[in-house]
Amino acid sequence: MGIVGELGLEDIVAGIPGGFFIYRAYGTEEVIYSNHEIWEIYNCGSEEEFRQLTGNTFSGMVHPEDFQRVEKSIWEQIREEKKKFDYVEYRIVTKDGQTRWVEDFGQLVRNAVYGDIFYVFVSDITDKMLHDMQKQEQYWNRIEDRALLQAVIQSTIFAYREVYIINLQDNFGRMIYPDDQNEKETGDYRQLLERHFQEGILPRDNEDTVRSILQPEAIRAALMGKNSVEYQYRKRKEDGTMEWCATTVTVSERIDGIPITVVMCIRSVEGIVKREEQQKSILENALLNANQANEAKTVFLTNMSHDMRTPMNGIMGFCDLALRHVEEPERVKDCLMKILESSHTLLGIIDNMLDMSRIESGQLNLERSENNLVQIMNDVHGLLKEGMENKYITYRLDMSGVAHEWVYCDLLRMHQILVNVVGNAVKFTEPGGTITVTVKEEPSLSSGIANYEFRIKDTGIGMTQEFREKVFQPFERERTSTVSKIPGTGLGLAVTKNIVDLMNGSIEVESEVGKGSEFIISLSFRIRKQSLKMGDLLQMATETMNTDNLAGKCVLLVEDNELNREIAKTLLEEEGLVIHEAEDGDVAVEMVRNSQGKYDFVLMDIQMPRMNGYEATRAIRRLEDRKLAGIPIIAMSANALEEDKKESLRAGMDMHLAKPIEMDKVLAALEWMMLKE
Repeated sequence: MGIVGELGLEDIVAGIPGGFFIYRAYGTEEVIYSNHEIWEIYNCGSEEEFRQLTGNTFSGMVHPEDFQRVEKSIWEQIREEKKKFDYVEYRIVTKDGQTRWVEDFGQLVRNAVYGDIFYVFVSDITDKMLHDMQKQEQYWNRIEDRALLQAVIQSTIFAYREVYIINLQDNFGRMIYPDDQNEKETGDYRQLLERHFQEGILPRDNEDTVRSILQPEAIRAALMGKNSVEYQYRKRKEDGTMEWCATTVTVSERIDGIPITVVMCIRSVEGIVKREEQQKSILENALLNANQANEAKTVFLTNMSHDMRTPMNGIMGFCDLALRHVEEPERVKDCLMKILESSHTLLGIIDNMLDMSRIESGQLNLERSENNLVQIMNDVHGLLKEGMENKYITYRLDMSGVAHEWVYCDLLRMHQILVNVVGNAVKFTEPGGTITVTVKEEPSLSSGIANYEFRIKDTGIGMTQEFREKVFQPFERERTSTVSKIPGTGLGLAVTKNIVDLMNGSIEVESEVGKGSEFIISLSFRIRKQSLKMGDLLQMATETMNTDNLAGKCVLLVEDNELNREIAKTLLEEEGLVIHEAEDGDVAVEMVRNSQGKYDFVLMDIQMPRMNGYEATRAIRRLEDRKLAGIPIIAMSANALEEDKKESLRAGMDMHLAKPIEMDKVLAALEWMMLKE
């Protein structure tokens, strides 16, 4: 009764008609309040008697045979209706052993102190239930009335094309019509059966089979030990078309266990058979798709194993070479450069795998922001410039046909599309070749929208017509001696195609063996109404990061992996930063709490054994010292999915950087944080 005083319910429930109780649903299940009326429903004279009878639990209040149904119904109503209200009817057993019916109106209340509790109103509905059951009994008694029974039989006949009552012993049959006014067809059963076959059953051997199984002797034998049998066959309709029919034969009288009188019902099952055939086709297609998916999975694992082992083999091999020639700086430097190159290849494979996974699961979302197309194209060239120069490839960019340079698009995905396609051109263009990129703008019928066409043309090795048809499928690569020497997984263009589709654009390819390839990408963007002046644009393009501003800044590096911590610490210290280390989230929180403001930034790992990065960030943001609580926090994590980035921001971090660490991005992030302040 203590909770009643705390909730202030005593005065409220005193005037409520009918039974009322409160019970806790989870933890220690118990009835924590019951009023006088609920005791009376259970024929108890006091609360103590009620508690003793029910065990002070809701399960003890419900008839044992009804409890599982009642509990399931309550939670299904709450879940499916997305409400906290439920209604059930069930039996109870009173103190004097009577079984009575009650109706139960419940309200779920999620209470921070007491957990999930139910407020329940109960009424005795025994008289109503008995009245309803009596009405049902009277109804079924009426069915025994001969006239009503005849009406039921006649209404059943409408569901069948033909209904016969057959005496197998005397070979006598009678056809029943739904309309008593029609003349009933009676006579020798075999003659009735012959009339049934005059319309024809195809094919001929099927007709003979059906004729045989519907003979009196065959029916009698089939029904020995059974109540009914059913046969399906094709039968010609009056319009000459064929349809599936079913004949069901049911025993209505036996003598010494032998069927004497049967009822034969014939109906069309054309619709049922067609649905079964459709279902069978669906299942066969599902099985085929499952087998294809299984084969695709095998191909995927095989290709991934090969394509990931190739750069991994390079990394391990050049590490071994570097250790063998540690006294030869030039040899070691060359090994390290090749290790770095293989690492970037491996990272690209992992990124493409993650993108394919996000695309297939529908989790790849576009983040549109204001970007400049000239800057985007310059970025793409900058990323691929070294590869072009190493192969002496001439690169031409023509954007003279672009009127609106500022558009709203997903910068990351635009980089991904263009780097994949232009990168492919670099990869498959032989030394001394040419790559031409043309960007044109076409007007759109929609105000504020412009259509852009990106053409990437190379003088490379080209591709066959057969391969052009599947160039955008995952893991597809041209099987030639020339291509086989060029590294790649065959995922890049598949990812590109899916991203372009997500942008409601299109990508096509024109190519001829030995004459190069041209990819045409069509995309539509919302344009910015006012463009910056070209001088401002050039200034933005030539701006470089000034890392001198970071010298002497103090960074708290939070990382549980000792090797990762050592690498990050060394690289950051080489840029003039002062590094303090924390091996787990809880240690980081205490170091910030006691830092007296000496830290300028926190680089936070996410997955740590005791307190993860999300929890640590939230704890720092809750510090009483608002200056300490506002310290810039940047996530540095192997969790690289879009949802991981969003979770970092929701936890209170300022930015999310994916591992492996790319120092230029880390330094740019720190510089941006300083400018932001």
